[in-house]
Amino acid sequence: MMEVWNEFRGKIFWDFKVGDEFKKAIEGYAFIVDVIEGVPRLSLYKIKKYSCESSPTKVQPPEEMLAAAVIRQGGDPEREGLYNIDTDLRIWIEENLFSTF
Repeated sequence: MMEVWNEFRGKIFWDFKVGDEFKKAIEGYAFIVDVIEGVPRLSLYKIKKYSCESSPTKVQPPEEMLAAAVIRQGGDPEREGLYNIDTDLRIWIEENLFSTF
């Protein structure tokens, strides 16, 4: 697992905006909020030249934090969709996902 996170660390686009996947020729990773079956989840978003893949992280922040990020973007945390992370989520990711490696 440590090797995986180390690989991702240098390829994370912290300023990524959902919808920009194919506007720029970027490849790498971003964190997003992916509302799946009415539940917001922190997901790692793998961006390739012609495709993207969202995978929920095993460790999740509090659901209230995820819902707040969706609401601040004008979304509904129970309606499926992809949303950007906010500053609070970035801090949570750095403290809870990366701090152990």
